[in-house]
Amino acid sequence: MGMNPKENYLNCLQHKETEYTPVVAADCANIGFGIVSGPWFEKGPEGGGLDAFGIKWVCPASGGGAAMADTTILPPLNIDNFLHWRDIVKIPNVNDFDWDAVSAEEWKKCRYDPKMQALNYGCGNGIFERLATLMGFEDALMSLVEEPEEVQAFFEELTDYKIAIARKVKDYFHPDSFTNYDDIATEKGPFVSREAYRKLIKPYHKRLHNAVKELDMIPIQHTCGYFQDYIEDMIDTGVEGWTSVQPTNDIRKILQEYGDRITIMGGYDSNGKPARADASLEERFAEVQRCIDTYGKYDGFMLFIVVLVNSMDPAEKAAAMMPLIQEALRLRNRNRRIK
Repeated sequence: MGMNPKENYLNCLQHKETEYTPVVAADCANIGFGIVSGPWFEKGPEGGGLDAFGIKWVCPASGGGAAMADTTILPPLNIDNFLHWRDIVKIPNVNDFDWDAVSAEEWKKCRYDPKMQALNYGCGNGIFERLATLMGFEDALMSLVEEPEEVQAFFEELTDYKIAIARKVKDYFHPDSFTNYDDIATEKGPFVSREAYRKLIKPYHKRLHNAVKELDMIPIQHTCGYFQDYIEDMIDTGVEGWTSVQPTNDIRKILQEYGDRITIMGGYDSNGKPARADASLEERFAEVQRCIDTYGKYDGFMLFIVVLVNSMDPAEKAAAMMPLIQEALRLRNRNRRIK
């Protein structure tokens, strides 16, 4: 008897042999941040509002309801007052959150078959993303250059906060994996130098990922954009998977060189026409076919499909994704590698 989808998915994430290409949206249920905003304390409540840091989030339908910091409100920090961040920013105490209510709300939004699916917890607002929400993007980047020691001090405390969340996540959700969301790259390349990444970001990612492993969860790093030049550093932080890897990276080369050390979760052109709301079903099917044909032969690849739906209705989002998931499952089952 072959592996069921959960076994096959976890094998892929742990760099073991697989029988077929995992399709993330089908083989792994997500709780926390992801398609939805996740717990209120990270990106505000569903539909918008304040998070635990006092930042207001909005969820416009034009972005598929994805949460974004309200840019009409000046952030509390800027490059001129950053040295006083301890007086301005209160890093929350996770014990103050009503975790019974948080978990109940998250489970309501999660469809999960524990026998056939793995479970992932998405932890939104990684250390750089949180800095950017508190300062604005430009000032956050300037702080890396002008005040690196204070950035380190802030990231140290913020990592303590993230590790405390990971402990609660383990207690209340018991997921197989824990995804740390921290976007630090554009489509053309990282927007921090290698030196800055290694000094100011990598050590804190590594500390979080090690803590996640100690809690018996598999650490995954979410970083969009072109980031392949830093992949050895990413592996060194302890992650087992990288999501969602866009084809601006040379995915085939990455799989050939590193596929036995880090699982590539992506492939689908989430920045191109196939992901746009006006893309035809034929264009989207062709992209699924390309991914399965190009990357599906590698044990270290999972297909991660992303399409934009200009709606806040979860049913409309699911309806847009379902044909692609079904097509991906059909193609991957056709190409099963029976052991």
